Amino acid sequence: MALPTEGFLLEYAPGRLIVGEGPLEARPERAPNRLACYAPDFFLEDPAPWLHPASWHETTRDRLRATLGHPPRPAVRWQEPDAAAYDRAFAEVMAGIAAGSLVKAVPIVLEPGRWAGDPAQAIAGLLDAVLGSPGQSLAYAVWSSDRGMVGASPEILFTRQGNRVETVAVAGTYPAARAAELALDGKELREHQSVVDDITEALSPIGPVTVGPRDVLRLPGLAHLRTDIGVTLDRPTAFDALVRVLHPTAALGVFPRAAGLGLLRDAGPHRRGRFGAPFGVEWPDERAAVLVAIRNVQWMGPAVLLGAGAGLIAESRRDAEWAELQLKRATVKGMLGL
Repeated sequence: MALPTEGFLLEYAPGRLIVGEGPLEARPERAPNRLACYAPDFFLEDPAPWLHPASWHETTRDRLRATLGHPPRPAVRWQEPDAAAYDRAFAEVMAGIAAGSLVKAVPIVLEPGRWAGDPAQAIAGLLDAVLGSPGQSLAYAVWSSDRGMVGASPEILFTRQGNRVETVAVAGTYPAARAAELALDGKELREHQSVVDDITEALSPIGPVTVGPRDVLRLPGLAHLRTDIGVTLDRPTAFDALVRVLHPTAALGVFPRAAGLGLLRDAGPHRRGRFGAPFGVEWPDERAAVLVAIRNVQWMGPAVLLGAGAGLIAESRRDAEWAELQLKRATVKGMLGL
């Protein structure tokens, strides 16, 4: 199959995909009666985040992968991330926690690289890899002739059907081989609970909130604590308003939210692009499915970026967090064949 020069895909339910084919028309808002992909930057500053495809269709992972014909995996020459920049971010966040203005914050590390071959040939191999990856993460991608993003996220920002909105708290990380220990680690439990509290607090003004039991989400290479959360809207709420209610949760942002996102600009690379941003689709009937854009690679021309974040709380230790960031990046490289 020859992929379109521009396109997107979103796995809105396990195994079920929406594929949009370009050209993609970018607009500030979704055009009435049209399906569109919502693909802003992390700080929601993109003036035209809505991408309207020339055509779209639904399919399955297996069917789409079969059409790709098993293309070769692209190669990347990776460079070491900036450890000194992370050390400064770590110190700034921990100082805020010690001062009482923060409970948790999530600075990120960006590992740079460059394509070893033609970046225009990368997308088919990346899609084949992500569609063939096992586990419970949901695949997503957006691309054009010279830039793009491909990943598989374990974290749903929200889904909406009618007046019911579902989301999930995913925080607390262990290597997959030690998944059974995760629910016994007090530090990871407290980090996870801060995300549950953050989401519950954010949703409470728009309707009654339900919180499910905590369990362990097992993925290839990683395990996370997970709690399902839902709200029944008590008033009409637009897509953009729901995004701003939820994004970024404490899984990728700061808690309490009153501390503001300025810290994330200061404590870490501000050129993070779409890493951690909302990424989703809204149908013409206002159904919606939105992921958190983690576990991905982004590229612009020959330059590649692989991001990872790890939540810091009072008990966090620099070397342990750095090791978690390395583990997350290695997991993404393995998933994408990089």
